[in-house]
Amino acid sequence: MGTLGTALSALLAVDVAAATSRYRRNAVLWIIIAVLLGTAYVFALVAVALFLAERYSPVAATVSIAIALVVAALILFAIMAGLSARDRRLAEERRRRSALQANLALIATTNILRRQPLLGVATAIAVGAFLGLGKGRRRRERR
Repeated sequence: MGTLGTALSALLAVDVAAATSRYRRNAVLWIIIAVLLGTAYVFALVAVALFLAERYSPVAATVSIAIALVVAALILFAIMAGLSARDRRLAEERRRRSALQANLALIATTNILRRQPLLGVATAIAVGAFLGLGKGRRRRERR
């Protein structure tokens, strides 16, 4: 049994090392991607500013770009606020539904215990399983 434990711990150590190596590699790559995209964004803004400066004055070009960016930021802020409100509503609905299920289970339990007291142990086990399984069934929420 000792060799099996040793083999399993070595396998776990290799998996952890591989996972941390992957995460570090991915983090470095995402940082490089973010820097490149940020640089491309800055150059695109400069190109738009130069293009608009040829047609209009340089001040009007920079003000129009600033206004466009502020409007885009406000739109993104509104979208984020809407999504956050939706998430709060869904979380409250899940809490309400969970409380309702627990209350219905307790009501059913008390009714069964009053009518058939010999089923108390079986009912307690069933209620425990019902309440215990209700919390971890889904790892990802449906959207």
